[in-house]
Amino acid sequence: MADRSWKVSVLARLIISFIIILIPIYGLGIFIYNSGLVILRRELSNSMISQVSYYLDNLENEIQRIQMLQYELLNDTDINRMATISQALTNIESRDSLLRIRNRLFAVKNSSRYIKSSTVLIPDAGKEITNASVSGLSSEKFDKMKAISRNADTTIIHADNSMYLMVPYPYSYITERDPIFLIVSELSREEFEIALKAMVNSPEEGVAIYNTQSGSIIATNYNYIFHEEIRRQIFDGSDTLTENAKIVSIDGTKFLVAYKTSDYFESILYKYVPENAVFEPLNNFRVWFAVFSVLSLTVVIVYSIYVYKFIHKPLSRLVYSFREVKKGNFDINIEHEVDDEFRFIYRNFNSMVRDLKSLIEQTYTQKLLVQKANMKQLQSQINPHFLYNSFFILNTMARTGDYENLEKFTEQLGRYFQFITRSAADEVTLQKEVEHARVYTDIQALRFSNRVKVTFDELPDEFSNIMVPRLILQPIIENAFEHGLSMIKSNGFLAISFERVEDELHIIVENNGEDISEENLDILQGKLSSKNDGNEEVTALQNINQRLKLKFGQEYGVTVDKGSRGGFKVTISIPYRDYVN
Repeated sequence: MADRSWKVSVLARLIISFIIILIPIYGLGIFIYNSGLVILRRELSNSMISQVSYYLDNLENEIQRIQMLQYELLNDTDINRMATISQALTNIESRDSLLRIRNRLFAVKNSSRYIKSSTVLIPDAGKEITNASVSGLSSEKFDKMKAISRNADTTIIHADNSMYLMVPYPYSYITERDPIFLIVSELSREEFEIALKAMVNSPEEGVAIYNTQSGSIIATNYNYIFHEEIRRQIFDGSDTLTENAKIVSIDGTKFLVAYKTSDYFESILYKYVPENAVFEPLNNFRVWFAVFSVLSLTVVIVYSIYVYKFIHKPLSRLVYSFREVKKGNFDINIEHEVDDEFRFIYRNFNSMVRDLKSLIEQTYTQKLLVQKANMKQLQSQINPHFLYNSFFILNTMARTGDYENLEKFTEQLGRYFQFITRSAADEVTLQKEVEHARVYTDIQALRFSNRVKVTFDELPDEFSNIMVPRLILQPIIENAFEHGLSMIKSNGFLAISFERVEDELHIIVENNGEDISEENLDILQGKLSSKNDGNEEVTALQNINQRLKLKFGQEYGVTVDKGSRGGFKVTISIPYRDYVN
């Protein structure tokens, strides 16, 4: 498995650093753009609020002025004479009074474009006088107007899809006394609509005035559901509104709404405009901001390509070359076209590899030869006691006529000597190594059959093709029999098991033979952990440990410890993942 000591590559660091440098600049552009949007929204909101406020203030002043004209009519001599002593007047006096009243109503009507008609209802005289005519008064109409006036709680009275300003006389509501006359000014809904349309600057905009008491609405573009949603979001649970501007969303479209309320006639005037229409002047800024974003991204990409080509690729090639050297490839040679720092590094790297190759040929190769010689020596050291005991077992089987076991034993002995004397290959699969150790264990089990119980687990299939040095397991089992179990009289125990621990395979050989002292165990562990300098005699365990470390690395090899049942335990650890075929 490749060893990577860094978490982030140089290329990533350079690109990240460059992006970090660009972020404040890009952030400043976003800040300027957003600040422009905020300022534009605020200025437009203030402008719309001012426009709404101006119109509503003028409308209030106009209504108040109309009401003042109505109040002035309360003192009109002709109206009061007709309301109180109309029966005492002559026809000529009555006619002249009616004409003068009509002329004054005409003047009141023409004083404001919002007045559709101006009327005085005089029940005692039975007259209905308007700005255009004089006619008889219907008692049903007077009763209706009287009831509307008495029940009204707002300045502008909304009834029968019409709007009125009414002043009864007397106007005290302490008693249920009927008024002696009633001044009525009907307001023109059309003129209100014309005035609202004058506030609209584009087809997307809209203006409406809504009476909160009656629910009556006058709007440039009337849609009940649309305006109901606008009002719902404006009020937003609040009963006290003055003037403000808000962003509301209706059917996925955002609107900027400016509004103001009038306590005078219990109404709210609001103007709305789609947000995209508000920010249309900023389209050019959006285009330039998009250009700025694309340019920033292009700079990052060009910079990344430049860094990748002139820094990352040469550096990656150097890293790859180091890995090849680590794997044992000393024939690698790298060149750099550009005359820069990398050419200097490449040349010195090539020189270093040549020197290292020469050094390995003199030292490392020599060490390999010494290790192989130690292995050859181990192969040739066939224990004379093993030969003697093997032939003694053969003699006993032949003498007792145990031909079935004799045939099996001779086959096992032949397989054992065939493996131990073979010198063609220094490495074998773990399956063959285990088979040889099993044959040896079966032979020894016959010898110690009355004293030792042997358990030899099956090698799991996934481990069978791991390549290992020859003779790493059988010598350890041999040591267990000769040094641990040879002197035991009964209840001996020998177990060979296999265990996978993460990415390692552990081969465990444990026996309950002669117990080892802590002092001797520390000495043996020290020998296994130290490097042999060639001046000391190498034991079988040390030889196996050194060959395993040479093959797989310093983190693998042989470890020793006390067994769980007393006695001695040896563990062989080899890597699993990288060496499976």
